Amino acid sequence: MAVNAARHRTGVGSGLRPRILAIGSLLICVLVGSAVYDAWRLHEQLQVSNQRALANLSRALANEAKRNFQSVDLLLKDSADWYEEADGRLDAVDIRKELSARAAGLPQVGVLTVVDSKGQQRYRSRDTGQPLADVSDRPYFISQRNAGGDGRLFINEPIITRTQLLPSVVMSRRIERPGGRFGGVVTATVTLDEFQDIYSSLELNEGSVLALALNDGTLVVRQPSMVAGRNPMGERFPELVGYRDGPAIDRGISPFDGRMKLIAALPVGDLPLTFAVIRDEQMALQPWHDEILSATIRTALLVLLVIATIHGLLKQLRTIAHSEDALRASEGRYAMAMEAADGGHAEWNIGDNSTFLSHRWRTLHGVERLDENAQVREVVAAVHVHPDDRAAIQDAIATHLAGRSEAMEVEYRVRHGEQWRWVHARAKSLLDVTGAPTRVFGAATDVTPRKDALAGKLELERRLQQAQRLESLGTLAGGIAHDFNNILGAILGFGEMAQQQSLPDSAQHRQLARVLQAGERARLLVRRILDFSRSGVIDRMPVHLQPVVEEVIAMLAPTLSRDVELRCALQAPTATVRGDATQLYQVVMNLCTNAVQALGVTGVVTVRLRTVAVPHGKSLFLGGVRPGEYACLEVADTGSGMEPAVLQQIFNPFYTTRKGMDGTGLGLSVVHGVVADHGGAIDVDTAVGAGTTISVWLPTDEVVIAEAAISPEPEELPTGQGQTVMVVDDEVALVELAEDRLAGLGYEPVGFYDAETALRAFEAEPDRFDLLLTDEMLPAMPGSELSARVRALRPGLPVVLMTGRVNQEVEALVKQAGIHALLQKPLRRQDVAYAMASALGSIAPRSN
Repeated sequence: MAVNAARHRTGVGSGLRPRILAIGSLLICVLVGSAVYDAWRLHEQLQVSNQRALANLSRALANEAKRNFQSVDLLLKDSADWYEEADGRLDAVDIRKELSARAAGLPQVGVLTVVDSKGQQRYRSRDTGQPLADVSDRPYFISQRNAGGDGRLFINEPIITRTQLLPSVVMSRRIERPGGRFGGVVTATVTLDEFQDIYSSLELNEGSVLALALNDGTLVVRQPSMVAGRNPMGERFPELVGYRDGPAIDRGISPFDGRMKLIAALPVGDLPLTFAVIRDEQMALQPWHDEILSATIRTALLVLLVIATIHGLLKQLRTIAHSEDALRASEGRYAMAMEAADGGHAEWNIGDNSTFLSHRWRTLHGVERLDENAQVREVVAAVHVHPDDRAAIQDAIATHLAGRSEAMEVEYRVRHGEQWRWVHARAKSLLDVTGAPTRVFGAATDVTPRKDALAGKLELERRLQQAQRLESLGTLAGGIAHDFNNILGAILGFGEMAQQQSLPDSAQHRQLARVLQAGERARLLVRRILDFSRSGVIDRMPVHLQPVVEEVIAMLAPTLSRDVELRCALQAPTATVRGDATQLYQVVMNLCTNAVQALGVTGVVTVRLRTVAVPHGKSLFLGGVRPGEYACLEVADTGSGMEPAVLQQIFNPFYTTRKGMDGTGLGLSVVHGVVADHGGAIDVDTAVGAGTTISVWLPTDEVVIAEAAISPEPEELPTGQGQTVMVVDDEVALVELAEDRLAGLGYEPVGFYDAETALRAFEAEPDRFDLLLTDEMLPAMPGSELSARVRALRPGLPVVLMTGRVNQEVEALVKQAGIHALLQKPLRRQDVAYAMASALGSIAPRSN
């Protein structure tokens, strides 16, 4: 469906100019008033100012480029349709005259050319002084020849034209012959010098760049045109196009000079083009670096910068307004194309409210049986639009009919049976002589796959980011725990030795026992950190739940604001759950953190813990409970509560109601996973305006956990018979500890602080040593490698390996290398005694 229509445009400058002046005045007032603020406030204001300037400038220039290229596209489509009918009826002179008349209205078109199906230029809109050329090797000709009947627009990479010897892009449309045969190509050579002149007239800050590129990143126009002494036109910068799919204003490394930039990249309508405005971040934030200057000078400089920016924007708006006037005069010559590939079209006669609906349009909207000439009220009643999208459609229609938008463009959902499909609709109106709309012509396409793909991509990106965060956290935790193991090993080892030398009933003996008791608890804590860092399978053991809750409350309370009250009612001191204390701590912390964040500024968070006997099974919000004893943890807040639609999604991974980067959406999903893994269930009680209570039900364990204490050593440990033991560790204190401990167990220890020295000593006297006790994490050579090199000199030498991080990789390495025993730091005296005796064969191996 095509119809000729006069286009009515509302000048861009008439609406934006007062806004820019108002925003600029407001910004100047804010800058003057903020002179007494700290330097960070200036940084934020500069960011906002630069982002606004980049957004306005990129949007304005992208729209300008869109109008220029679309006008050329309209010329190509109209000329292709005309030539299909005129070829064979008009002679060459008439065709050239007609092409010349058509190209005269668009100054950016250097030459309008008709190419036959063999690639030979047949007609030009003007004489260029060059002979008609064979262009069958040009990419645009090859693309249009192989395109079939889709009639798409092709924009060639920048070239130096054979006819004009100027940098240009060639826009082309396919000429169709009866039966869909390829009849040639209509091309318009758009010289880039005009775009370069327009962009060079703009006042750009130092380090700023205007760039127009194809969607594969090929650079078409750049201002300034030179970079590093060369013109990069025609080179590809795919990372430049990638920024347009991100935020409105992005930060990134410039592909031109490698510096950090503020980048605003926008698509040029539906054309395969991207327009980007790039500003050097350091230059944009220079006033922030000069904060030491007095408030008066700093404010004056920023005001001048804002005034210059407003002046540049107003100047650009005047240029756009002049271009609009010229474009408005020429746009009425061309038809308004409303037919789209695989799209439905519709027409609305505003006078009598009648419509024309194509079959494809009715299929897209699920109303195939509706008459194609139904009244508007019948269409509205028949099409089931999603309630959340109705307001957007009504607003788009009202805005366009009021003349405040060039076209109506909106995406909405329509019901097809039991599912919703996404539809993208675009419409334009036909105006009468008074400027009032009389008819509206629209096209619609199904964009459900694109919406689904986008949603899937975003979810995968969020999952990847979270996985990277967890991996980094695990690596950090493992590194810290490894270093802490060495420190803790010295504390526990020398503490044990000091306790052995003290009198059993003395105060010193009791005090050392307390030190060792605390050290054992620290060792267990380090073990948990290492288990977390390796993401291994965690052993379940009885855990007292109330101390875990108390620990969370003790950590959370100091971080709360004065207006947030934390109340506790913990009434289950003996409640025991079989599981992992770290995971249960995470459950309590996530629930409390979510409750605090739900309050906003002020409110009350209540934490209750009690034991409940469930006589009969019942279903909860997530899961159910069977008859038995349960520990019930309730976390309540006095926030705004949740709507039903939100309630159904709060336990979904990556779902969050917080804006921006404030939340990952994993907190409650982790709670759900841990509780389900512990055999529990979750209940939620909420109402809009009445707060939220989340209850976690965990089955209790009958085993009672004793207070952590140092288990007494056996009265007699296996001892050595004077065997010589090579001890290798890069921690001096741990080497000294091992020597004292081994000497006390009846061995002759020889300590080394690095693997190279130890290896040289063994090479000199390989029969001197009866056993090797080495740390795995040595600076120059891992302990496992030292073991292999030593055993190559003396096969069968017993080896005991020490490490602070026991994981599947280390266990596999020990098994493969034939190492006799593996000890995890920090070492205990009895563990060392049994490992040494087992490796030397004096006792059977001890099971862990």
